[in-house]
Amino acid sequence: MISAHIVQHWPSRGGAHRTTQPATAQIGARVLPAHGHPGRERSRMTMQTDAASWRILVVDDDPATQGDLCRILSSRPDNETALTATQAISSGGVAAAREAFQIDSVHSGREALVRVMRALGRNQPYAMAFINMRMSSGWDSLQTIRRLMKVAPRLRFALIGADAGACREALGVRPESEDRLLILDEPWNPGEIRETARLFAAKWRTTAAAAARMGRFAQALEERAETLDEVNIIAENCPVVFYRLRGEPALSLMYISHDITRLGHDRAALLASPAWVNDLVDPRDRARVEAAIAGVLERSVNGASVEFRLRTGDGAYRSVENRFIPVRDKDGRLIEIEGIILDRSRTQAADEKVARLAGTDVLTGLANRATFLRRLNRAFAAAQRGAMPFAVFHLGLDHFGLVNDMRGRPTSDLLLREVARRLMACTNERDLVARVGDDEFAVLQAETREPANAGVLAVRLGTALASACRLNGSDVRITASIGVCPYIEGSRGAHALLSQADQAFHRARDEGGNRYRFDSDGLDQAVHERMTLADDLRDALDRGELELQYQPEVELSSGNIIGMEGLVRWHHPTRGLLAPGVFMPLAEQTGTMTAIRHWVLDEACRQMRAWRDEGVAPLMIAVNLSLCELRDAQAFIRDVTETIMKWQLAPSDLEFDVTEATLTRLAWAQNDVLQALRKFGSKIAIDDFGSEYASFDYIRAYSVSHLKIARSVIQRVDSDPGSAATIRAIVNLAREGGIGVIAQGVETEQQRQFLADTNRATKAQGFHFSRAVGAAEASALLRRGRIAGSIGV
Repeated sequence: MISAHIVQHWPSRGGAHRTTQPATAQIGARVLPAHGHPGRERSRMTMQTDAASWRILVVDDDPATQGDLCRILSSRPDNETALTATQAISSGGVAAAREAFQIDSVHSGREALVRVMRALGRNQPYAMAFINMRMSSGWDSLQTIRRLMKVAPRLRFALIGADAGACREALGVRPESEDRLLILDEPWNPGEIRETARLFAAKWRTTAAAAARMGRFAQALEERAETLDEVNIIAENCPVVFYRLRGEPALSLMYISHDITRLGHDRAALLASPAWVNDLVDPRDRARVEAAIAGVLERSVNGASVEFRLRTGDGAYRSVENRFIPVRDKDGRLIEIEGIILDRSRTQAADEKVARLAGTDVLTGLANRATFLRRLNRAFAAAQRGAMPFAVFHLGLDHFGLVNDMRGRPTSDLLLREVARRLMACTNERDLVARVGDDEFAVLQAETREPANAGVLAVRLGTALASACRLNGSDVRITASIGVCPYIEGSRGAHALLSQADQAFHRARDEGGNRYRFDSDGLDQAVHERMTLADDLRDALDRGELELQYQPEVELSSGNIIGMEGLVRWHHPTRGLLAPGVFMPLAEQTGTMTAIRHWVLDEACRQMRAWRDEGVAPLMIAVNLSLCELRDAQAFIRDVTETIMKWQLAPSDLEFDVTEATLTRLAWAQNDVLQALRKFGSKIAIDDFGSEYASFDYIRAYSVSHLKIARSVIQRVDSDPGSAATIRAIVNLAREGGIGVIAQGVETEQQRQFLADTNRATKAQGFHFSRAVGAAEASALLRRGRIAGSIGV
């Protein structure tokens, strides 16, 4: 049930009302006819499907109420950011404009039936009907709905002023049909009415587009082979689940549509559960879903898509696609995440059947070219919706003709089978390996976070193929030329990617073979440099190239240094001093993060011990933490305990800084490492606070010692009144909760003065006081004890 309270009232106006505004989105199309130009016909059908999703019929015998409803539905307030998000979710892209509904109104049930039938006859159906349950003339509301349901099976209904249970019982609505019916209690909220309309429009478009896509797929299969007739997919009745997540680290479930009950779940139980993710996502796919969520948190990302196995209420699994759309405020901070779950189990089953019947290479058992192209097209479409990028590999065996001439066809066939086996061994379950020519193969690397990941796989493939094969009693050696083309934003299409990989393959072969090349010289060089840097990082600790520098945290009221933050730097032998943003992501990818973070923790504690022995130790030393080192909570707590004991420190001497994004991923994984650290006695600070989320209420759920206001917020304080208001809100919230505040990135006297005027208990760090310095200079600052003015700028 949707309950609401009146927040605004429009003047009433009698008479029937009609508002017509142009539709703005283009979603799916219907099955193409046998004749006519495909492009024009598809475009025409697309516009028809789109226009239908915006058509609303208002049925009310009270002219005043009818006029109010029409005006609410036709208005488009600027502050409703969810409006474009809902549209983008259903279309798989990011909408550029807001919805505009075409609204018709009638005074009776009979008029409604005539209008709906006429619209169906013109192939211009209504997507939804808003009906006042208190109609007193002619057919009553229930009679009207029953008759409309019979003639328009896809029409959805919003009922104004009804008892939900009694209404559903009277209409005999089955659970699987509940999403055709929403109840709005009186007094009604205009925002809830518009939200209902948007939800219905999105569901109309999604089911229509799915049916159209599946219809086209079935038609293509029929054209290819009559034996595949049974693969025809009817998507109209597949569940489409809409939901919303609150924009704060726990990502709590705010709303989920009734279609979730068709998958065997209790809607109310999911909404009440903090562990709703565990109820829906297969544990094997949780890391992938978490990675998609992490992508949505990036400000530059407009949406994400991920496929996973959804656990149904009876313990079975269904293949689904989940699309996320972030809803942000004007400063880019997250308000909500809107999502849609699309059932892909039938599509997947159809793909598997096609592959069995017509998509396998007979000799090697690999996918053939047609199957590879089908999967490549799907991967390209998913990436455009925000799924993880992928990479295409084209491999050719060097001098395979000589093996064929000297050893004969039987040995050559054995070699091709062995090549296929080795390629499969180098890839994971989501990748696809295909034979696309006599001695040529293709690989679809399903999830490639960056081109360097494709470079790693290319090296692995080349190394695996270069080792000797024992065939028919003798050793056979073969190498491969490999062309690589990663998907990047703006890629022209699936066929273009395969063509570019083919060109890169020929370049590798022209250069002598037994190597890989990307589709551009610039990418070749960038990937090579990144992989070389990763190799250098593995030995950086042994060579003593890492250094921990320290930036003081200053009390504004006195200038006293109350803490030091340890920041790791890499003195690279040829590239000079490197900041952690350059090499720490490499450390996560190459598996060296644990060793580096252990060194950072040990070095920070060693330095704190030295300062304590000298009598100049600050109250605490802060160390930054990332998700990578916190995944194994027990191992990390053990490492902290042993290091503190080694240097004879107290747990309270350490403060661990985590970002809001890390908090989200810890909450998503239900990792309680921060609570364990707090219980142990160490301090916790939220780093870059105020930059990610529009709501600050979530900090009450975390026992934190400090909020570190993000540098981006501090930098705007002189020019943006909103940033100043944000800082005041953070300071007041922290004061009420007994939490300290440290402003990061303070660079000017004006910023320092503003912070001091806001609350003199605030602490700060930044170039206005000191940059990060080496241990000797940090010791000198501590001996001085305070920083009165601007130094080290």
